Amino acid sequence: MRTTMSLRGLFLAICAMLLSAALAAPKNIILMIGDGMGPDSVYAAGAYTFGNDYHLFGGKEMLTMETLRNHLYVTTFSSEGHGYDFDWTGGNWDYVKTRATDSAAAATALATGVKTYDAAIGVNPRKQPLTNIVEIAKKRGMKTGVISTVPFSHATPAGFTAHNESRNNYTALTHDMIFNVQPDVIMGAGHPDGAQAGKEYEYITKEDWEALRDGKTPYTLIQDRADFQKLIAQPQQGRVFGAFRNHFCMKYCNADRAAADPNLPTPAEMAEGTLQTLNNPNGFFVMIEGGAIDWCNHADDLNGSIGETLAFDEAIDAVIKWIARNGGWEQNLLIVTADHDTGYLNSVQPTEKGKLPNVKWGTDEKKWTSHTNRLVDVFSQGDGAALLTQIAKDAQDFERGKIRCIDNTDIFKAMDAALGLRGAQAPAGARRKAVAVAG
Repeated sequence: MRTTMSLRGLFLAICAMLLSAALAAPKNIILMIGDGMGPDSVYAAGAYTFGNDYHLFGGKEMLTMETLRNHLYVTTFSSEGHGYDFDWTGGNWDYVKTRATDSAAAATALATGVKTYDAAIGVNPRKQPLTNIVEIAKKRGMKTGVISTVPFSHATPAGFTAHNESRNNYTALTHDMIFNVQPDVIMGAGHPDGAQAGKEYEYITKEDWEALRDGKTPYTLIQDRADFQKLIAQPQQGRVFGAFRNHFCMKYCNADRAAADPNLPTPAEMAEGTLQTLNNPNGFFVMIEGGAIDWCNHADDLNGSIGETLAFDEAIDAVIKWIARNGGWEQNLLIVTADHDTGYLNSVQPTEKGKLPNVKWGTDEKKWTSHTNRLVDVFSQGDGAALLTQIAKDAQDFERGKIRCIDNTDIFKAMDAALGLRGAQAPAGARRKAVAVAG
């Protein structure tokens, strides 16, 4: 049996009381995760795009994600961490270099509301399977999906659609996704073509790939950019497995996109095609990941980090435009966050529009190519966003100053509460008033 979240019932009861005022029950929930995208990754992308006109430097311009109505900060530590000290141990800039989460534990926390050990995929610290938000949504008759710019069974998409003691068991994770959890849409890298010799089936077994290719699974396999684009105007009726023709990732390579591969779909195209495919009267849940921000930050690659962050922001823009055409904020909840900060990018200062800003990586001129325990952003808007803002607590953070903050497990709890209360109905006038609160 799947392990039950110990505080879920209590949390739902609390949210039921909150909902009496806000009636936050979205039809669709869209969670977007910039892997490794700490706040300074966002600042660097804004500085590159707008220069001194960026809001951080006194201007008015913002990235699309920053225009969402609600902004909070998020703690990200795993069960192996030691929490988060807002004082940074008396102002020790090296404090956040220790005990940071990995993407697997962070994805599991976001997907299940349970802190677990690093490398865990959908299991608790005792390695027992947890029920994730995709499985909860499916039980409510909703469609579900996970898409990523990195391999389809990497830590973040797998954390929402599989159960395994280790994130490194890629082929087992893919098998679990396809044959057990079965979200309606799966998209990502991991295609056997183009892999190094002997690595062709690193993310999916040869047998499972051949079954996908030969139509022996519940999924229609799409591989070419034209097929991803076709989903926007002619969405599939059944399940879709989108493996774009790249083994490693869909990397823009630099801020100006000059090295983008025209044969691959863009993150925005994948997002819009997925939303069109999942759209149905019963609603849907989808997780959309910009996965290579993390990889660029691991390498202290500012050019790549900005390019990946801007590509992710373009996908957010496509999602917001889709929302406007499909029920607006009264029917949709959009949450944009990160699983953790990577690279310790800081001290962003603009040069000029279209030029890389001046930044630091790490502290005291020492590079830091790993994750940190720093706070990350969460931006949200739509019916149900009040469930996040109601949870938030005031804090004084050493780095960010006076803030309102939640934990990454709270994001799951708010989504779970919204799903659990979707049946609540209210008179039209009361609901319009509630949307003003919830948005």
